[in-house]
Amino acid sequence: MVDLKHKIAVFGLGYVGLPFTAALAHVGYKVIGVDVNKERIEILKKGEVPFYEPGIKEILEKNKEKIEYTTDSAYALKNSDVIFLTVGTPLDENDEPDYTQIDSCIKEIGKGLKKDDLIILKSTVVVGTTEERVAPKLEEISGMKAGEDFHLVFCPERTIEGLALHEIYNLPKIIGGINKESSLHAQKILKKLGSRTNIVSSPKVAEMCKLVDNLYRSNNIAFANELAELCEKIGIRSSEVVSTVNDSYPRTKIFNPGLGADGPCLSKDPIIFRHSAIKHKVKTPVTDGSIIQNKLSTSRIAEMIKHHILKNNLEKINLSIIGLAFKGFPETDDLRGSPAMKILDILEKDNIRLDSIKLFDPLVKKFRDYQLSNSISEAIENANIILFLTNHPKIMNLEFEHLLEKTKNPVFIIDAWGNINYDEIPKGVHYFRIGHGYN
Repeated sequence: MVDLKHKIAVFGLGYVGLPFTAALAHVGYKVIGVDVNKERIEILKKGEVPFYEPGIKEILEKNKEKIEYTTDSAYALKNSDVIFLTVGTPLDENDEPDYTQIDSCIKEIGKGLKKDDLIILKSTVVVGTTEERVAPKLEEISGMKAGEDFHLVFCPERTIEGLALHEIYNLPKIIGGINKESSLHAQKILKKLGSRTNIVSSPKVAEMCKLVDNLYRSNNIAFANELAELCEKIGIRSSEVVSTVNDSYPRTKIFNPGLGADGPCLSKDPIIFRHSAIKHKVKTPVTDGSIIQNKLSTSRIAEMIKHHILKNNLEKINLSIIGLAFKGFPETDDLRGSPAMKILDILEKDNIRLDSIKLFDPLVKKFRDYQLSNSISEAIENANIILFLTNHPKIMNLEFEHLLEKTKNPVFIIDAWGNINYDEIPKGVHYFRIGHGYN
């Protein structure tokens, strides 16, 4: 029987923290959600959700009596004995881990820390951060000793946007405490969420597990796109190669190519892994190559646009981008690390003049200062360059005949995920599919 007497504070109510808050309340815990963003707190208090995540709004509404929202960290700490830290660790302009959010939270938590409190860090960090950064700062500020006066654990966030609740309930929970007592205390809390728990020997092991999980996928993405470029040059379809190999050899599972490892995690975590290696003077040639390949896999779309413009002496450039979030499936509206943003930034930096930019995404409601189109048809009207950048189900399996009724011919289409079905390419269309090449 899991003890539900504990009251939990969740610091950071973003794409990780808010689903976790909902899941904790759903299984019976009383939760205080803490965020420095006053506007976000007000939205949540009104019963609204600031971003798209299936099932979140319904669960928050159903369990609203168990949840409080506040910007007052002192209040949250006074009225809780378990603290989850779910704020981000972004990279700065020099690709260095930015601990501003974590350090700010640690400072507040340290001031309000009580005897026997449990702190569970879920942010992705350089290996060693829990023991070498978080613990000393908490001890210095609170005057207490980690492992003796309070418990400290690293438990990696391992949820995918669009399936966050499902994964919170169903994925095993990796628990790395600074001592056995910390791990066992965290295990009692996390067991209630479902699936099994996996206690590892230290926070360092848990921190490394998080990085390896994302590094495996980013490396696979890099290889898939490297394969795609070679297949394009040879004149064969990488999709046929991938499906045949995956179907024929049970030991092999290659990803389908598309764009690079974009988004808030897969583009960042290999760099954090590399920082962990640098700290111990270990070289990372595989990871270095993966980082380079993934950046090139997205940036080459901008290079292709520039080449097309120069080759065809285009005087008027009407660009349409379909799919704005960093990924299409599982569905999300998260723009962090979005390929669309990266490509537009490159074009702007290289002074490529665009006469019009029309944008559409089935979920995204705001994209910088651009006015968004309400449909694909509206977004591609009079376009002579069209990019399909995500595999969102609502922008897949499209037919050329419907697209060409709206476009300005000749039109150049870059299809990143096989969004368009075709038997043959219509006249007046320059069509490039990643992994297949020009048709």
